[in-house]
Amino acid sequence: MDISERAAQILRRAEAELRGLVSDAAKSGDYAVVVQVASYARTVNELVRTAFPHERVAHPEAPVARTIKKTGNAAPRRRRITQSVTHAMYPRFFRRGDQLIRVAWSRRVKKEYQHRAPYAALKSLAAALHEKGADGRLLSTDQLLPIHDSDGTAIPSYQVYVGLALLKQTGLIDQHGRQGYSIPRIAEFKNGIEAMWRTLPAQ
Repeated sequence: MDISERAAQILRRAEAELRGLVSDAAKSGDYAVVVQVASYARTVNELVRTAFPHERVAHPEAPVARTIKKTGNAAPRRRRITQSVTHAMYPRFFRRGDQLIRVAWSRRVKKEYQHRAPYAALKSLAAALHEKGADGRLLSTDQLLPIHDSDGTAIPSYQVYVGLALLKQTGLIDQHGRQGYSIPRIAEFKNGIEAMWRTLPAQ
């Protein structure tokens, strides 16, 4: 095993341990830590995928050193790593009054942008998830949408996706690829929403 492979393995272990900390923090209700540590885990994951693209698919007959050599100049690779770390720092979530703020990074224009959703929309989303996913079933967005507020008005879909991104990052829901979402700890879900909201950093 060469140094490149060892480095990739170290980063993979670090990511696994960070995700374990995310789970521990979610179980204890420390959602401020969940948001922070989850961003670290994403950063490490993006770093591995960019710096070691061969790591998952390398074969004995194709040595890692040979694969790396084919990538050419190291400068573009360093730029990709830097960009990957930047992207992995997002999304970030804040609260401003009764508004949930999602700060994301635009790859196209290379700057931050924001989406906002009222806390009421997040609560309506949580209620729909709890009702339809109470038995642990997977819920696709097609099954969730549209979601209505307490007045019966349909919540804009972008606000629903802002809420889903936050709940996924804080471990309150799990995403299963394109199949949908599930609630891993249904008994803690409602209280977890309120606790998570209180511990979001204010903007």
